[in-house]
Amino acid sequence: MSDQIANPSTSEEKPTSAEKPVSPKKKKQKNILKKISPLFLVTVAVPTICSVIYFGLIASEQFISQSSFVVRSPKNQASLSGLGAILQNSGFSRSQDDIYTVQEYMQSRSSLDALMKKMPVRQFYETKGDIFSRYNAFGLTGENEAFYQYYREKIGIHFDSVSGISNLNVTSFDAEESKKINEALLKQGEALINQLNERARKDTIRYAEEVVASAEKQVKEASSQLTRFRIKNGIFDLKAQSDVQLGLVSKLQDELIVIQTQLDQVKAITPENPQISGLTAREKSLRQEIARQLRAISGGGDHSLSSQASEYQRIYLENELAEKQLAAAITSLENAKAEADRQQLYLEVISQPSKPDLAQKPARLYNIVATFIIGLIIYGIASLLSASIREHKN
Repeated sequence: MSDQIANPSTSEEKPTSAEKPVSPKKKKQKNILKKISPLFLVTVAVPTICSVIYFGLIASEQFISQSSFVVRSPKNQASLSGLGAILQNSGFSRSQDDIYTVQEYMQSRSSLDALMKKMPVRQFYETKGDIFSRYNAFGLTGENEAFYQYYREKIGIHFDSVSGISNLNVTSFDAEESKKINEALLKQGEALINQLNERARKDTIRYAEEVVASAEKQVKEASSQLTRFRIKNGIFDLKAQSDVQLGLVSKLQDELIVIQTQLDQVKAITPENPQISGLTAREKSLRQEIARQLRAISGGGDHSLSSQASEYQRIYLENELAEKQLAAAITSLENAKAEADRQQLYLEVISQPSKPDLAQKPARLYNIVATFIIGLIIYGIASLLSASIREHKN
């Protein structure tokens, strides 16, 4: 009895059969968890676990279709290297200004609108992909402008200024759809180049055609004026007609000299010869005809050749000048057309759009590691700030 009273705690301290002692391993785990800082959990552990879950289990595969092209022109040749040198040897060269125009168009809203008329681009990005990657997964942004901003991030164009080659990358959740969009964008770029060529050609030759039309009008007016003058005055070739009349005067003068000689001989031999009257009449007639022809050539009056020569010469020179201007305008037009042909641009596809058989996005391991490292950096910065604040308080 006394032993039981003397050691009452002995029976109380003994564990009951229902209680189990905690193992040292579990105690160690609990101590480790207690030692983990809540800041570490928030900045490192939780983001890394979420990253592993998303990129490892949830994130959808994204396929990138790649193609390359070059915009070249036979005019603006430049020193190139690599593939650019090969293109130069073929007689063409790149035009950076034009390639930038094509690039901007491929990434423009107009290009997307034209693309949506040919294929359901919006459905490609709305119905496929995980909830965080596809467009408008939560149904909050259904505007076309919002989709354009999303779509623009899926289109990438890189221009190599050394070779003059542009690389077009299209990303989507299906390899075949990426290839289709890539092919459609290349066709749009080629259509834009053709449109620019047509506009540049029209602008180049329009002025030359206007000059030709003006020259043709002047030729018609000058030719009509010359024709009216010839019909009115009976003159078709002033120089030839003048030469004919001068030749006629010369023949009449020669004949007059012969008649005068005969008349003098007859008067000297037989003064009463009846031929004298005939020769005298012939002499008078020749003198009158010579005088009339001379008056027609250089005499007064509006119908003389001398008075008509200046007017005829003016009209004739105007006609010749108009014809020469027309010939020069036609030559300029042909040169303008040739220049327009030399300025033509060409979109040459170097590598056709690929159909990827391996997803290039997302970079799962890279994103997980990056999340962990960024979390550590944030944790370190936050720990330093927290320690600094505690020191100031103390």
